[in-house]
Amino acid sequence: MHRQVKTLQAEKPIHYVVWEALPGGMESYITYYTEHLEGRRLTYIYSLRPTGNHLNPQLNGRFAEGSRNNWKCYPSFFLYARRYRKHVFHFINSGPIVLLLALIAGVRSPIYHIHGTKYWKTWKDRLYLKAAWYLVRLFRVCYVANSQHCAAIFERDALPLKPRVVYNGLPVQRFFAHRRKRSQLLRMAYVGRLDPDKNVHLVIRLFEELAAHRSEVELHIAGSGALEEEIRRQAGQSPFAHRIFFYGWIQDVARFYAQADLFVFLSAHESFGNVVAEGLLTGLPVLTSAVPVFEEIHGDSATFCLGDPNDYQQISRRFWAAIEDFPTLAQKAYETAERVRQLFDLEIHLKCIEEVYASN
Repeated sequence: MHRQVKTLQAEKPIHYVVWEALPGGMESYITYYTEHLEGRRLTYIYSLRPTGNHLNPQLNGRFAEGSRNNWKCYPSFFLYARRYRKHVFHFINSGPIVLLLALIAGVRSPIYHIHGTKYWKTWKDRLYLKAAWYLVRLFRVCYVANSQHCAAIFERDALPLKPRVVYNGLPVQRFFAHRRKRSQLLRMAYVGRLDPDKNVHLVIRLFEELAAHRSEVELHIAGSGALEEEIRRQAGQSPFAHRIFFYGWIQDVARFYAQADLFVFLSAHESFGNVVAEGLLTGLPVLTSAVPVFEEIHGDSATFCLGDPNDYQQISRRFWAAIEDFPTLAQKAYETAERVRQLFDLEIHLKCIEEVYASN
């Protein structure tokens, strides 16, 4: 016990800063980080918006949150950062304004985790966010991106520097244990949020083309989101509605992948794409849009990439070319599972993040 206390005292505590302490996306990695560091470093969670601690209940005594009111939220965080300025701050989801507040408060060891490719929505957003990034540039910050693609977008749009790349880690064995080579196409699937940029409506269109020629094929959709009602309406109006099934959010996603024969993911932009890697780990053929990060994952755009979602004719043509030789597609997906297992192991990810902490 005495040795453990000395270790905790020797290592700088880590403060994880998120917009909301809710599971999903990169926020979920805080659960992995805090459990991995238990007994070796003190860890804290700060949620800018009040949500309660849904990331690690064991840290309820080291959890703080801000306010829904911006006039209270930002000053509260500034005081929190000032109080713990000698500790390591790991910003998972917060933005340049929050990072700048921490830097002005005197935080000496800030780590900014980049896991997005959209930095503003309007020209007004661009004005003040670009100004914030310009000011942040005056301080020393450690930047970590979750893909080469994500790092390149950050360098182009935010700051002219190259972040360190640490790929997202996955509990690979959980998915790899379901690895099998598909023999025939019976269950087409989609897994992910039902949001505008995911282009789930195109997945339904592709299924309808396929269903018109193959009476045995079904479409299974797992996920929820802003467009769920609209997507369900589209499916309900399809002549093949009786062969389209919705599951909402599912807990055992590995089993869902394992039961599918084809996964189509036509997102307009991604910083990584956990669902692509997860599906491939089970040997599931995953056909994607032409987002560069997907090639970082599967390493074979000729086999798995369908093209630009804005060009449906191209998407459809490549889709048919892929499934007409389904045995070859299935074999390549089965082989790719090993590549994905080696690249995106959660243990490798945690080791790399610890190295980042050690250098700060």
